[in-house]
Amino acid sequence: MSKRLMMKTALATALGVALSMAAVLPAQAQQTFKLTIASSHPVVLPWVGLMSTLFVPEVNKRVAALNKGYKIEWREAYGGQLYKMNATLTSVEQGVTDIGWVFHNLEAAKMPLSQFGTVTPFTTDDVRIILDVANEMNEKVPALQKEWDKNNMVFLGATGVDTYHLFTKNPIATYADLKGRKISAPGSIGLWLKGSGAVPVDGSLTSYYTDIQSGVSEGTISIATGILPNKIYEVAPYITTVNIGALYIGGMAMNKDSYSKLPPEVQKIVKDVGKEYSKALGETLMQRYEGALKTMVERGATQSPAVRLTNLSGGERDKWVQSMPNLAADWAKANASKGPAKEIVKTYMDALRKRGVKPARDWDKELK
Repeated sequence: MSKRLMMKTALATALGVALSMAAVLPAQAQQTFKLTIASSHPVVLPWVGLMSTLFVPEVNKRVAALNKGYKIEWREAYGGQLYKMNATLTSVEQGVTDIGWVFHNLEAAKMPLSQFGTVTPFTTDDVRIILDVANEMNEKVPALQKEWDKNNMVFLGATGVDTYHLFTKNPIATYADLKGRKISAPGSIGLWLKGSGAVPVDGSLTSYYTDIQSGVSEGTISIATGILPNKIYEVAPYITTVNIGALYIGGMAMNKDSYSKLPPEVQKIVKDVGKEYSKALGETLMQRYEGALKTMVERGATQSPAVRLTNLSGGERDKWVQSMPNLAADWAKANASKGPAKEIVKTYMDALRKRGVKPARDWDKELK
């Protein structure tokens, strides 16, 4: 066999082997991204549960559909496995978790401008509207974007809660009944008690049961969908519906360094699914709210005292609304050096009205 023929034969063989290998190898080499997703609160709470049942599987589905060999290997750590409720921001900021639920109501020092919802209560009980507005504002208001960015986080989707009511050891029939009572109200939510004579006590859904049982507080301003799974109605059997309003309380966010390591198309998926998670949360909360109140009354029928559900009369509610200090104006003035606080209040209230909301108090029209 000639030397030229031998070379041709060798090349043909090599080409055949290469083609055979190509036929059995995947079109793309697999690239795996290891991500931790976590929360300080348990999955029984809707905004945590949906992180596991909606966000993670939907991201996986869309990443696989890219057909680029990408895969996410998740570590899910909810219910305070990695950190507690006082570290939701720093844990995402420092990379203790790659993705986490940030409770910005407890982060007024680091995210002062994001507190606009707590200083504008008594607007609407429709959390779907609240979340829609919050997502829009976080996308369009640079000062709000900056608060996530400077804390090394990428905002993914707003989280909120159903309307707030009173859950107490003893009955509350009038607004005056609050005077002198110790009421658990986390962070800036304690502002809602200004003017009532009640004493706000810091805490969260994970501490209310023990706080009320031990006498640290005599009840709480809270949400039905949180009180039910934590069985707080067992120690606070008097439910007084006040309808202080649904509230934007924070959001799911991703550590900025972790986010930057993802391919652009995966980054887009994470953000898109984050918004869908937020929308699904609103729908879920609206569905669960009425059922939660009913279930607490049913479960508490045999305890002593039985769980009782009453409404604060319209006149007494009006007294609460009107006796509150000018929360939004005071807040805007105090935070003027930190950004456009006054404009944020106006933007928020205008956005609510555009969606058909009729606030019980026009906070933006009282700005100084």
